Amino acid sequence: MCGFVGMFKNGSLCDEERLLVSNMSNAIAHRGPDEDKALLFDSLAIAFRRLSIIDLEKGSQPFVYGERYVGIFNGEIYNYLELRDELIREGYEFNTNSEIEVMLTLFSKEGEVFINKLRGMFAFCFYDKEKNTITLGRDPFGIKPLYYMNKGDSVYFSSESKAFYLDPTLDKAKIDKSRLQHYFTYQYVPEPSTLHPDIKILPAGHYMVCDFSAETPVRCEKYYTPVFKPVKSDDFEKKAALLRETVESSVKYHMISDVDVGTFLSGGIDSAVITATASKLNPGIKAFTVAFGVKEYSEMDEASGIAKHLDVEHIKLVGTIEDFKRAFDKVVYHLDFPMADPSTMAIYLICEEAARHLKVVLSGEGSDELFGGYRIYNETLTSSKIYSLPGFVKAPLKLLSKILPNGVSGKQLLYRGTTPLSERYIGNAFIFDEKSKRSILKTCDDSVHFTDITRDLYKDVEGMPGITQMQYVDMHTWLRGDILVKGDRLSMAHSLEVRVPFLDKKVFEVASSLATDEKLSHGTTKYIFRHAFRDLVNEETVMRPKLGYPVPVRKWLKEDLYDWAKDIIVNSGADEYIDKKEALRLLDAHREGKEDNYRKLWVILVFLRWHSMYVGK
Repeated sequence: MCGFVGMFKNGSLCDEERLLVSNMSNAIAHRGPDEDKALLFDSLAIAFRRLSIIDLEKGSQPFVYGERYVGIFNGEIYNYLELRDELIREGYEFNTNSEIEVMLTLFSKEGEVFINKLRGMFAFCFYDKEKNTITLGRDPFGIKPLYYMNKGDSVYFSSESKAFYLDPTLDKAKIDKSRLQHYFTYQYVPEPSTLHPDIKILPAGHYMVCDFSAETPVRCEKYYTPVFKPVKSDDFEKKAALLRETVESSVKYHMISDVDVGTFLSGGIDSAVITATASKLNPGIKAFTVAFGVKEYSEMDEASGIAKHLDVEHIKLVGTIEDFKRAFDKVVYHLDFPMADPSTMAIYLICEEAARHLKVVLSGEGSDELFGGYRIYNETLTSSKIYSLPGFVKAPLKLLSKILPNGVSGKQLLYRGTTPLSERYIGNAFIFDEKSKRSILKTCDDSVHFTDITRDLYKDVEGMPGITQMQYVDMHTWLRGDILVKGDRLSMAHSLEVRVPFLDKKVFEVASSLATDEKLSHGTTKYIFRHAFRDLVNEETVMRPKLGYPVPVRKWLKEDLYDWAKDIIVNSGADEYIDKKEALRLLDAHREGKEDNYRKLWVILVFLRWHSMYVGK
């Protein structure tokens, strides 16, 4: 796991631009403390920060391949040894045991389509000196980040967008108001956009070719699309066995490392399966758990029970409100752009602790999206019964859902049952609707709607089961914009590599074939997954619902964090965007117990703090 920055220009780079690349590299030094190296060419400057994991002695980057190619790469290629053996059989020779040499060899042989052979998490930049072109690529699921700016006569790229804010020509005060509007609903800005109109994200499953001599100087191509093909199997046990075999194989691949590997362990089945499987390969593995000192927001007891059952070394961190406050600014800074998931605070702290012990950790992200694990997916079974009613029956039910007071039992069920999925489901978080945004966000535009992001996604899966549609939307929004962002940025803030064995092309092939009743059955989610690993973990874990790094923000904003939050609102410099009076009303209503506003408040607080860091200064 590493990080890189660079600039590619139509013409010769000047000294100021070369210095800028050096400064950009310094901005992401936390991604790779083991080595700092740069290469300068007439039209290209690249710099690399290395966290040594594979081939500690010879895996240095940028890597020069022959007389023609130069490459930098962030991530891990889990099938690189198989690819290397294939190339050796074809007559190719290697001087290192590194992934980057295998990748550049394949690139020299096959061109940009080589990316289809890679199994892993990655972002890369390859320079072809003969053609004077660069090729940028990103893994199928978007595990590793890659930001870029296209300025017409030059292209900037970086593992983290904070590096671009060192560019003196960048107007830091520019904010894409339509994307800010989406942030207030999604709690992040869905890729490929960011809050800054000039900074983009190379989408997951895409590569980009920059050739200033071409008619289209910057060309972006999709090479991977996750396609769900649900097939009801006559042999449930055979399908469950295949699922288990594939997951265990993926964990084995993700254990490949020249340094120690640990796991994150919560109270749920995903991390328990990862830890159990990894511990069979390495009985001395360490498992890490974080919780805050509030009983109803803690998974510590459940995680301890799993660790005891598996007989693994369990390292426990109990965070305090002081830890929370200490971490807040660092979390906002390292996330690059506002991302208002309260679990980020817990993730930052557990990554900080894990980094004191090792360099690599396995985590259970992706299981819910692939196997149907979110509890909200269950609503497709109940709401579909109402939605299938005749229109003359649904019409009064829809009216009733609108006039019933919030909190009344059945209101949400009626709403879901009388509203098409594509008009109400946009992923795992839905914070402000269009009406409530108008009261807090001064720049609201009625022509911008949250469905602008998901409309085309629903077209891709039109006619498929409701849970499949929801999974597809989550994989393209929630997973990429929330889950993987916090996993990468907050681990790399501590120079820690997090690997996600569920997000593997082979695992997805199996998951994509699951039928609805293989995912939602027996009163639980991801049923076949739980069944497949039933013998590996304790029975309580098999059926335990997901919590997901709970943090007591709801409780603390009523008490210890009230003055802290009020201070952020009152002293913010984002009056152009936020109605402070309404923000303070939301805070007071929450403290008094009149409204449960903690998620809305967190969206506001994160944006205000980000604005003061990246725009206000």
